[in-house]
Amino acid sequence: MEIIRKAKKHWVTVTLYLVFSLFFVGACLVSANTYSAIAQAQRDISLQNPEFDAEIVQKGHLNVSFNVQLYNPSRYTLHVYTLSWYAKLENASSPDAPVIPVGEDYVGPTQYLKVPAKTTLNYTLWYEVSDPATLAKLFGFVNYSQGLGQSYTLETLPYIHDFSIMLMIGEFEHEYVREGYLNELVTINLTYSSDEAPA
Repeated sequence: MEIIRKAKKHWVTVTLYLVFSLFFVGACLVSANTYSAIAQAQRDISLQNPEFDAEIVQKGHLNVSFNVQLYNPSRYTLHVYTLSWYAKLENASSPDAPVIPVGEDYVGPTQYLKVPAKTTLNYTLWYEVSDPATLAKLFGFVNYSQGLGQSYTLETLPYIHDFSIMLMIGEFEHEYVREGYLNELVTINLTYSSDEAPA
């Protein structure tokens, strides 16, 4: 009874206390729900169905290509910040040039290519190898491998494809330099390497 009497006497203070308490409880619930949804999105967004190819095109040039799908089942719009692809051939027979680069592409930092919520986008990257020195190295690898019993051609060489993409959750834009502590929360980094893919 004493508590009720004091509450009536200080009803303005009690009312303000209850309002602020409900506000903070509600804010905490919304924050927890948002964090949970972001964490789930970071788990669900993925790269799928990587494919790569190499073919001889006009003038005897080599076209090396890579294709992958970005799967976004979340409720968030994604902004592509950077995207990169690098294709190479590892050449253990040459200590001076253990890697032969055959293709690359880089985009970023961008003005945000958008990936809408609940969509799957297809990315295709390719590079035409026309440099005679690079083609000579590839032919050299083919010839060297034939001496070891391999029957490679330029199209069937074991090229390694490395792909990475950095995405930002668009609904939580902020000042990325000044408010850097928020970057990790809204950033999604996805990578794929054919060298690490299961056989």
